Amino acid sequence: MAADETSPLLENAAPPRIHKPNRPAKPVGTLFGPANRILLAGFMMAFTLGITQVPINYVFRLMECDVFYSHNPPFEGPGDRCHRREISAGTATQVSILGMSTSFSGVFNLFICGYFIKLWGPRWAFVSQTVLLGLRVCTQIVAVTIGGREGIIIFQACQAIGIIGGPRGFQLVLNTAVSELVAPKDRTAVFGRLQGSIMLGTAFGFLLGGVLGDIYNIRRPFETAFFLYVVSSLYGALFLPTGASDEAAGKKQNGRGISAFFAPIKMIAPHSYRLESGKVIKNYSLIFLALGIFLGVFSSGYVPILLQMYATSEFDFGTSENGYLMFGNAAIRGIFLLFMFPKIISSGRTWFNGTSTPAETREHEVEPHIPVCPGDFEADEVGEVPQEPIQPLEDEEDSGTGFDLFFVRWSLVVDSIVTVIAGFSTEGWQVYLAGFLLPFASGSAPAAKGVMTELCPPQQRQDAISAITLVESTATLLTQGLFGLILAFFSEIGQPSLTFFCNAGFAVLGFAVLFMAHLPPPNSKRIDDEDSETETEN
Repeated sequence: MAADETSPLLENAAPPRIHKPNRPAKPVGTLFGPANRILLAGFMMAFTLGITQVPINYVFRLMECDVFYSHNPPFEGPGDRCHRREISAGTATQVSILGMSTSFSGVFNLFICGYFIKLWGPRWAFVSQTVLLGLRVCTQIVAVTIGGREGIIIFQACQAIGIIGGPRGFQLVLNTAVSELVAPKDRTAVFGRLQGSIMLGTAFGFLLGGVLGDIYNIRRPFETAFFLYVVSSLYGALFLPTGASDEAAGKKQNGRGISAFFAPIKMIAPHSYRLESGKVIKNYSLIFLALGIFLGVFSSGYVPILLQMYATSEFDFGTSENGYLMFGNAAIRGIFLLFMFPKIISSGRTWFNGTSTPAETREHEVEPHIPVCPGDFEADEVGEVPQEPIQPLEDEEDSGTGFDLFFVRWSLVVDSIVTVIAGFSTEGWQVYLAGFLLPFASGSAPAAKGVMTELCPPQQRQDAISAITLVESTATLLTQGLFGLILAFFSEIGQPSLTFFCNAGFAVLGFAVLFMAHLPPPNSKRIDDEDSETETEN
């Protein structure tokens, strides 16, 4: 065939293709889209965990009761044979040991599970967590069946399984999946919806666990939980969306080694940014963001327990009243994060950024025609032919990070106000009111995850989420111990309500610290260590 001016210079050469950047998948509008499948996984796991939380306290009471009467005369007379001061004290001690060991296991579990994610990807890391949690509940069934001192030892010792597979791990997996599969502009909202689905699952788990224990026997909640762990494992293996880390073999190789194991800790370190003028500056915002979230979780993490303790001692709340209080608190928190939080983020970004964001403007623009043939090029005014674009178009990141940081700050202020109001409670219904208003101050943790993931390169998002989750876990661990002592001190002097004001004080301190966290200057570029070395060599 005769060649003309439009024929390619190289024979059999294919026309150049337009390389589009790899964009994260947006939440599909269908009912069973990727985002909704992640939310359902979070609900199922939280529901399964919640089923055993209420019966655990009762189980330890029964086992301590068996231990007491094993070396004391048998009970004679009417009433509950386990209603003794010694048994109550022993039960409180064992539950405290269980809570501390669970918290310690959760902190280590974050490092282990983060390592699993880098090796296997979110899907199989999730399955590993569900399988190991199912194994742990099997040991709990054995402990409940044996009872007595042996049952307590088995229960406490096998809690160490949570180091490899535990609640913190599956939450990290699902948050990582959200960061990889959801579009940047929707990421913060889906973080909140995921946390809301977890809270709803926890609330209904609390409710069902108590009902199963009352209607059947104390083993039935643990047996039901084991069955649901099997269902969750199958669901994760079959239906959990596949993220980028499941497919990229190179990323799996980078996930090996001690440095990758402790990578979440490095995420909080200050980073260098190059300004438009070429000047290099240090940005310490991630340190202040992590410290602010630590203080926020530290101030609010003990409030649900404090409400129960305060209502029990001051207003004679029983198990049923506290159950309704905790169910209402968790359910309202879940509903707020599922339905109201995304609308607040969307409307707030529109108010904060103006009428439209650059990402939205790009979506509505018609994709420019890129010429592939010499005849398609248009000459400019000086007669020169413009060159073909060499660099592919880069994906627009989320431009709503500024409002996310704004929301994190002021949610702590609202939390402190509601906590102070709870301290002035003089009647039982006011405690219920405080418990139902506190969830509306939540959302700081999902918003902080959104800020953290946008301040880090895409390949480090999983480490960024691990870092925030590690901060939350550490704050939860410390607040249970410290505020327990503070409550005991104020209770001895007859002023337990002063503990609420201490909580509010830490929330205000977190608000002040977050004001020292600032976003990098516009049009600046983060310089990693590897990039700095390359630039120096060049």
